Amino acid sequence: MKLLGTIFFIFAIIYILIKRRDLIKFSFRPQKEFYYRFAIWILLLLVGIFVLDKKIAYSFSNKYPNGIVSLFPKLNMDFTAFFKLVTHLGEPDYISLFMFPTFLYGKWKKHRRLENIALGTFVAMVTGSLISSVLKIFFMRSRPFEEWNNLGFYFIEDVFENEIPFKGSYMSFPSGHTMVAFCSYIFLSLASKKTWAKFSWFFLALLVGFSRIYLSAHWLSDVIASGFLAMIVARNTQLTLDKLD
Repeated sequence: MKLLGTIFFIFAIIYILIKRRDLIKFSFRPQKEFYYRFAIWILLLLVGIFVLDKKIAYSFSNKYPNGIVSLFPKLNMDFTAFFKLVTHLGEPDYISLFMFPTFLYGKWKKHRRLENIALGTFVAMVTGSLISSVLKIFFMRSRPFEEWNNLGFYFIEDVFENEIPFKGSYMSFPSGHTMVAFCSYIFLSLASKKTWAKFSWFFLALLVGFSRIYLSAHWLSDVIASGFLAMIVARNTQLTLDKLD
């Protein structure tokens, strides 16, 4: 399944680069209310890093030995199995498994709106994934399972100076899965006309974000950062799509 999703993903990106470059536009023009939201986001991020990150991780992360979930080992195993499935919904190849067939169906039925929504999802999640990858390399934050008592941001310069291992366990900030999930599902939520669909997509994004915390892969602030940045990407993609309709 993963291989098939990867193939779908590659074909979709090639098609967009050759045939639908009109979808690749980033015209971010912040309004006054954006700066208020940005200030609130920064505040939440700081509260997360310095106050809530450890508390949430110690309480809900499945691998922390003294957390709440450690008191219910059987339930923890069940939740871990469930969230391991959920977290795949924040990976491009798995999202491609249902978005690429949606694109093909829209193409076959000559349903331009459906085709654009499917391709817009690819644009949003690739943009989010690239942003996440760049920020991860710069911040180099240790993941919960690596150092439970350290919320350190090593930064790229510190990595080279102190020979900190350059590997995935030191690329916690922001959450790539959350970024991809929020970019994709928030975009789909904005593109949906039905209220129930909007809430369903948004709930799915939140579920992926929580799965990263539960599986001890990310701190709460990693998820908060990803969610905010992803909403900007999703909104921009949706505005681009609206201009094409």
